[in-house]
Amino acid sequence: MSVLQRSLNVGKLSALALLAALACFPTHAQPGPPDVAQQRALARLHPKVVAGDSWIVGETTALQSLRLEEGAAVVAAPGRSLTMTVDGVETGMKPGHYRGNIVLTVTDQHPVPFDATHTHHFRQALMLDASGVVVNKSVVAAAGPFELKEGVLSGVKIQSRGDNFNGLLVTGGRYTVKGLQMDLDGNGGNDFAGHGAGVMSDGKQTRLVLENARISTRGVVRTAVICHNGSQLIVKNSDLSARNGTLPADYISNVTPGEMKDAPWMLGIQGNNRATNVLGDGTECTYIGSRLKAEAWGVLSVDNSKRIKLTAINSQIEVTGQSGYGSYAIGDSTNAFYGSTIKAPSMGMIVTGGHAVFAASTPENLARLDKDLKLALTPAERAALEPAQTRVESARYGVMLWGDGGTVTVRDGTVFDTGEATFLNKGSIARFDVDGSRGAQLNSRNGVLLQLMDNDDPGPQMTAGLLANTGVWRDPTGPARKIEGYDLGTEHDTDTVARFTRIRLKGDIFNAMRLRTILPPFDPDRPSTEPPRETGANLVVKLVESELHGVVTAATAQHLKDPIGAADHDSLGRVRNRPAPAINNGVVLNLDRSRWVVTGPSHLTRLTLDAASSVVGADGRAASMTVNGMATPLQPGDHRGQIVVQPAVQ
Repeated sequence: MSVLQRSLNVGKLSALALLAALACFPTHAQPGPPDVAQQRALARLHPKVVAGDSWIVGETTALQSLRLEEGAAVVAAPGRSLTMTVDGVETGMKPGHYRGNIVLTVTDQHPVPFDATHTHHFRQALMLDASGVVVNKSVVAAAGPFELKEGVLSGVKIQSRGDNFNGLLVTGGRYTVKGLQMDLDGNGGNDFAGHGAGVMSDGKQTRLVLENARISTRGVVRTAVICHNGSQLIVKNSDLSARNGTLPADYISNVTPGEMKDAPWMLGIQGNNRATNVLGDGTECTYIGSRLKAEAWGVLSVDNSKRIKLTAINSQIEVTGQSGYGSYAIGDSTNAFYGSTIKAPSMGMIVTGGHAVFAASTPENLARLDKDLKLALTPAERAALEPAQTRVESARYGVMLWGDGGTVTVRDGTVFDTGEATFLNKGSIARFDVDGSRGAQLNSRNGVLLQLMDNDDPGPQMTAGLLANTGVWRDPTGPARKIEGYDLGTEHDTDTVARFTRIRLKGDIFNAMRLRTILPPFDPDRPSTEPPRETGANLVVKLVESELHGVVTAATAQHLKDPIGAADHDSLGRVRNRPAPAINNGVVLNLDRSRWVVTGPSHLTRLTLDAASSVVGADGRAASMTVNGMATPLQPGDHRGQIVVQPAVQ
């Protein structure tokens, strides 16, 4: 193979000088017969690289056209990276004929290690650190007519039609970016590392504010926004959207970090591009007055992190396609929503080890958030944020918890409207705290408020060195193995606890967990070697100044479809409950100045009533109770044993 070393000496122009020079290039040859010198100049402006040739570009080069044959290569010298822009649009170099203001930008290589086997070579339109624009790692020809003055970056317009190209990367300093416009079309490399992301903040010394940004991405793991590694990112009055791409033909669906390029179907979702991601230790990401959309998978995601805060204030979070979640809390993250709307086809939110908060954007809450998150909102910005309630609309579940479990807090006038269970807990430890004193509502169209069941994630299988998503779920057969010595009438640290205060509820509560597997504490930096252990799985329900219409019962659950594979991901979580005496799944119900209107047979293991509480049957009928098979008056007190409460027969 011959090696051609050619370059046009546009040389060491500044970013703005380079852009000005590009505007001066004619798009057509001048009339009249060219002399030899002109022919050579034209050849240099209109190169053709034929099959078998490799053009090593030594320095940034401006062209008017470029023809690449199949089997030809255009590369940078060792230790450098090469990016082509056509009329300011980053363009992947594939065989073809390109015309216009073409710039082949040579930058220093920017290797970003991810793990022992993955190092990504970043290319980006603009890279900023604490000193300003890092020119030798920025493809300024793709950045538009930008200006950086006193920490304010404006005029940035980035378009990409190639793979693995980042838009804006900030690795230090305090910057405000105003009016950013970005449109990326092409696959990303790794959304655990931010390879190919639109905007990325990185590092504990980074504070990045986006104002009035418009970011659109389309492609496999071509994430619109990533906040990483202890940075602070604040997004105001912006529009973000992410659409799916086309997976490589040889891709094996997997959950191996660095290799995963689509949603794990075992979560009950599909898609290959989540709109945002929060990563690292101590990262804080806040969205204010913004509109955030993903076609599938998820909108506000968290991964491979600890001690992070993800907050949405007066924002709209929406999955526009047929599958996906609004947000995901993982590890010990806190995902909080104030005056925001979540619309999702699968789950409003998924929680595994994290904390979900749903509340209003009241002046009091905004003042606290402004202080706690160091948002530095101006008086005008605070005044523009009108008080609003949070609303979660999901065709299926409101919040689904699995794995490490977590907490769910519902406050103020938050409204959940769901097609199926408002809260779904798959085999985890969970705490629910719902306060309806200011109007919160839980509305489930299938009549299930809280469903506990076994985790129906079949788990990955090792295939070709990957944790492949090839497992199949099958319902267990036979009775659950009884955990000896487990107290079905006591609240344990490993139980699910649901506290409802000053709220009127209509719907059923089922505990169909056969047993619970306790995982060791989560720490991504120090994976535990401690084995899981099995224990019982009580459900403790506390009603405080509340009224509940429905059943509260231990149950057995069977999937509507069995077995379940990738093609049946929508069948995960969908079960038929049969009320039954508890084995390991005790149900402890405590009524404090509350009223329970029981609508069907309910199997409990403990019922506590104070003098101000009552239990009645549906339609004004009385209710009856047996304890260990003996008829027992429904009167104040603490009742323990195998309890059945149901509407009295008339």
